[in-house]
Amino acid sequence: MVNFWIISLCYRYIQKAKVNYFISVLVSLYFFGCSSYNNIENFKERKNANRVVFEKNKLDCQEHSELLASKAEGSKRAGEIMIDKRRYFLSCMKRKGWISKIDS
Repeated sequence: MVNFWIISLCYRYIQKAKVNYFISVLVSLYFFGCSSYNNIENFKERKNANRVVFEKNKLDCQEHSELLASKAEGSKRAGEIMIDKRRYFLSCMKRKGWISKIDS
């Protein structure tokens, strides 16, 4: 009977730990997911350019950044690859005349 009680407490603790872990993962994904860098609102307004031009440039730069990031030598972690993609994307957009409001 005592063993069942100990096992029950351990099981409850493990379930509670899983729920806490799950909640912390969701919260962190929410905060990291909200930090988008490729919306038109994140760039300074450009004369003689509209949303269509921005979207075309954005697609070009996304393809360019994915190509460059995929050519990475060695074994890079997923976080490093994402940082590289972001850096390549922002530098491409800067070359096309779109200045980012956020830090690169």
